[in-house]
Amino acid sequence: MTLERFDVARSGPEAGAQSPWWGVHASRYLFAAPMVRGRRVLDIACGTGYGLEILAGEARAVVGVDADWEAVRAAVRGGHAPRAIVLGDGARLPFPPATFDAITSFETLEHLEQRDGFLAELARVLRPDGVCILSTPNANYTQPVDGRPRNPFHVHEYTPQELRDALGRRFTSVEMLGQEMDHRFAISPFWDDQQRLPRRTSVQARLLAWKVFNRLPRAIGDALSRVLLGQPLVPTEHDYRFSAATVAGAPVLVAICRT
Repeated sequence: MTLERFDVARSGPEAGAQSPWWGVHASRYLFAAPMVRGRRVLDIACGTGYGLEILAGEARAVVGVDADWEAVRAAVRGGHAPRAIVLGDGARLPFPPATFDAITSFETLEHLEQRDGFLAELARVLRPDGVCILSTPNANYTQPVDGRPRNPFHVHEYTPQELRDALGRRFTSVEMLGQEMDHRFAISPFWDDQQRLPRRTSVQARLLAWKVFNRLPRAIGDALSRVLLGQPLVPTEHDYRFSAATVAGAPVLVAICRT
């Protein structure tokens, strides 16, 4: 199965300045980093490895796994794997039981046919006192049609209760959070969010201005956006918030699971 993925040739400020996808993805790794401090971490569906670098700043050791050979090769070739990266299937992990103190897997679950098998594998390779942090789109926000996700790369999208139930069968403790863009971003850079904006003339005028600024050289467009719209043009990895209060309607669900 071909997976939707965010690929970045190099991580860091340059990528953050160029793509809104960098911020929304990297923010999850920044959120998880304090929870994996001093631990041996497995990152599943690590892609080209940009998140491994963030985790490695706190973790004792980091291992990445991805099923896509091209992504693994790009991670190794690009220097985005500071510890180790393994070609492997998340539903059949090549590790003994209780190998890792922490696991991260962001925007993976919704792509899988064998979702329960995947969650069973996470629980199997996690130590008894370990923590697993994962994210997946919130079906309350994405609103699948007759159970089918609108995103063609997704197999299933969970409501908060569905996700809590699925994780509760494998973990003894599940804490649910919503991931949202900081509220000062009245105009989101993402098309789906823009379609949800009110049709009021004032709001649509701001959206039109944002689109014009987005076509300008980045430094000029960002400066105009800050002055005229009161927000940077594109959110960075520091512009996302994680809160239990937003679980019902946030675009993304984040679960912190413990064995």
